[in-house]
Amino acid sequence: MTHSNSFARKVARALRNPLSIPRKLRNQLVFLYRLYVEKDEFTLAVRKWFAENGDDTRRLAYPLTSDSVVVDLGGYKGDFADAVYRKFGCQVYVFEPVKRFYDECCHRFAGNPKVRCFNYGLSDADGSFLISNEDDGSSLIKNNAAENCERVFVKGFVDEMKQLGVENIDLLKLNVEGAEFMILPHIQAAGLMPRIRHLQIQFHDFYPDAKPLRAAIREKLAETHREDWNYPFVWESWTRKE
Repeated sequence: MTHSNSFARKVARALRNPLSIPRKLRNQLVFLYRLYVEKDEFTLAVRKWFAENGDDTRRLAYPLTSDSVVVDLGGYKGDFADAVYRKFGCQVYVFEPVKRFYDECCHRFAGNPKVRCFNYGLSDADGSFLISNEDDGSSLIKNNAAENCERVFVKGFVDEMKQLGVENIDLLKLNVEGAEFMILPHIQAAGLMPRIRHLQIQFHDFYPDAKPLRAAIREKLAETHREDWNYPFVWESWTRKE
């Protein structure tokens, strides 16, 4: 038996038992399958996003100034808030419900009065939920019945903006692991979407009926905004029609 035949047998055995494949290699194989066999929309968008260096060429490409107001929903450790503040010097409101990430944000922006951090999320109504503790993938929607969860609090977006005295938003960034499907219709129903100049949204395909719900939100959003660019279920950007 040649060495190549032996190797092929090992690969065949591994494929019959995917859990025996190292996680990194398994993820690569899954990615390639979805990309070239399934031609999955999300996987194609991810490839395009990184090929076009979207994190550097898209996410901060807005006409903001030091007078602009940015609302960052899903602030995580404050990376986006830090980047947008450093570039424009604008006012940033960071909402992060997970305590340890909120604490990191507070430490990061200590002494900076233009970046305000809040230890709760925003949604369509006030409430408390279990959130899965999955680092930057922590979600109110998925895996939140697991043991490693944290109880967090959310407030209604519309009422919270009133409470903070925020009448107009220059950029609303949403990376809230599925909660976008509650927040955006809530804003639309309240008639407040015209007060938001730019939106940067990450939709998540694990939410039930994510594709038709996203389509409905986008159709309604097109009444007040125009699409700037779109990498489905990765990031997309909209600008208010003037």
